[in-house]
Amino acid sequence: MEENKFNYKVLLWGTFIVSLVPPTYVYIAQTVFGSTGGRPCLTVEDYAISCIFSVLVTFSLFLANIFIIKTITTKYEEKLSAFKRISLSLGLGLIISNIIIYFEWQIFNNLFYKLNEQEAKMSVFQNQMFATVLVSIVSLVLEIRHYVEKLKISIAEKEKLEREFLRAQLEGLKTQISPHFLFNSFNALQSLIEDDTTKAKEFVQELARVYRYVLEKRDQLVVTLYDEIQFIQSFIYLNKIRFGDNLMVETQIDADSLNHYLPPLTLQLLVENAIKHNVISNAKPLVIQIIAKGDQLTISNVFQPRAEKLQSTQIGHQNLISRYQLICESIPKFGLIDNQYVAQIPLVSQTVAEEL
Repeated sequence: MEENKFNYKVLLWGTFIVSLVPPTYVYIAQTVFGSTGGRPCLTVEDYAISCIFSVLVTFSLFLANIFIIKTITTKYEEKLSAFKRISLSLGLGLIISNIIIYFEWQIFNNLFYKLNEQEAKMSVFQNQMFATVLVSIVSLVLEIRHYVEKLKISIAEKEKLEREFLRAQLEGLKTQISPHFLFNSFNALQSLIEDDTTKAKEFVQELARVYRYVLEKRDQLVVTLYDEIQFIQSFIYLNKIRFGDNLMVETQIDADSLNHYLPPLTLQLLVENAIKHNVISNAKPLVIQIIAKGDQLTISNVFQPRAEKLQSTQIGHQNLISRYQLICESIPKFGLIDNQYVAQIPLVSQTVAEEL
């Protein structure tokens, strides 16, 4: 607010000073060197009238052009290119400014100057040339100011998204290597070692694959859906040792979708959330569906919340949204649809991924 007030005051004072320059220059030049062309020297009264006229014209032009430029920028910034928008602002500004000057000059000439027709035309022409220069300068200054403000906003938004991405990485890493997951995995491994050494070896291999993927992919902005599917199969294997047939994951993946991209560990976040917040038992087995068609990935499960509800912070979802804001315009959507908890995840094409 203070910055706007400051800019407004600077604009007013700048306009006032600029408007006094032409009549002051003429008055000083005629006082020092005398008049030219047989014209009488300006009196103090003439100088005062010229100052009033110049201030009125300059303020009128400034205000009219500021209104034109702000209106066009607000309404057409997203619809027109910068060149077309500036050309439109400049063209309308010149037309309106010349109309303003013509009528203000006619009023002052009839009241004060009373010049003959030839002198009046020459004076109008000089004032219109002044208007053209002034409008061009105003348009240039305001466009530069608008560009600088947009640049500042763009830099600030980029820095914010980068901070969100770093926070998402940290939170994601905390989630992947959580003590609870390790505790449950080692408990399952201990049971397997005692009962089935062959399965225990397989379990260790899948556990190693999970953490190798976490370490290799966590710093990447995007990975292929193919990599994510390979990873989630290892993650599901570890959880099925714990839950058995009470946990089922069905996948329907179009071949074309496998070459699309998404942030790493997206599937793990959504599958683990489903396991964490839903009942999994013989009476109520949990079925998770992973479906990919074109550029859309859908993860869903029947909503069967636990009796002892675990508090959801939504940090995982918010982090995933923040990471998507870095890579594309679409963002994930989460919600209940016909008693199904559904996560709709956009997939990024290879062309877009290569530009990141």
